[in-house]
Amino acid sequence: MASTQSTITLQQIADKMAGIVDIAEILSVGGFSNTTMLTIAQDVMNEYCAQRFPWKWNELQLPVFYTTSWQQDYALQLTNLASLQRGIAFNMSVNTVPKPWTYVLVVREQEAETGAWWFGTCPFFPNPVFEANWMLNSNLYYGTWGGSNEDSTLGNNPVAGSVYTNPIGAAQQPNNPITQIKDTNGNFLLLTTYGTTGNSAPSAAPNASPGTTVTDGTCVWTVVDPNGQGIRITPVPSQTGAAWQFRLIGQMKPIIFTSLGNTLFPMPDSFESQFRQGCVAQAYRYSAIAKVREKFAPEWALWQKSLLNSREKSDKERDANRFVPRRSVLGAGGSGSSYVGPAYPWNGGNWQR
Repeated sequence: MASTQSTITLQQIADKMAGIVDIAEILSVGGFSNTTMLTIAQDVMNEYCAQRFPWKWNELQLPVFYTTSWQQDYALQLTNLASLQRGIAFNMSVNTVPKPWTYVLVVREQEAETGAWWFGTCPFFPNPVFEANWMLNSNLYYGTWGGSNEDSTLGNNPVAGSVYTNPIGAAQQPNNPITQIKDTNGNFLLLTTYGTTGNSAPSAAPNASPGTTVTDGTCVWTVVDPNGQGIRITPVPSQTGAAWQFRLIGQMKPIIFTSLGNTLFPMPDSFESQFRQGCVAQAYRYSAIAKVREKFAPEWALWQKSLLNSREKSDKERDANRFVPRRSVLGAGGSGSSYVGPAYPWNGGNWQR
């Protein structure tokens, strides 16, 4: 991808490195110079992205998605997400300006849940301070078109004549079935056009390519990559109520270099000097001369230390960390309306989960 902030190519970096005597013979191996330089650059980029630091140049805005009745998992047309960083959700069921919003706390993993909590005789519905984690699309929960809601599924399955109402512009979250299903050929289908389902279950050809569409009445389903990324949220949305729009930010997977004409995008040119120093250190590893290879370990360690310094240089802004109780702090509602735990250490009552 072209960018005015990232214009230096791997070829330009290799040309500078070729002026170093010990490295010239590494990059000039007959027939393998491109492969060697590409491998060196990939090692360095992977080390950058392996740092526990959210580089701003590597941020990714995930596709926006909307909550659906009783639906916890949301498959996405997304393949380059490495980790979630932060998020927010907007209440789209009101016409006020500004829109009400709530935090989305990003976490590593969550269990599959439903929209009902069991508190004996005292039901309690949590405030929508959402948590979100990413999962492979293949590991998310999918409905079964035409399936019974009383069998082994978690329910809310589409059937013949099911109506899917677009949540955008609706006064409240529509009472829609689940918007993702697994077809009879094992494909994962995501609803991409709202409408009314037909009389038979939609199905794509076996091993259909991501992006393949299937018409179902006036609805359209699209095949998603099973190895792509989707999102699991809690608490699970109610049947109706507010429709929440999720906007999540994450870190991308390391870019894959395929030619010496590639730039360092999304890394800006201001990082070129340090990136080149990493390539110099990594290049020693590929030397055919033992004494040159011995330089790799100390030079790579020094470069990693400079990488930490680069993190510190970029980490001069205050974090917006916060504590957000997942339930009412005062435990209003009497005994049994809350639980004792790290998010709520007060008034445990007789809660059981």
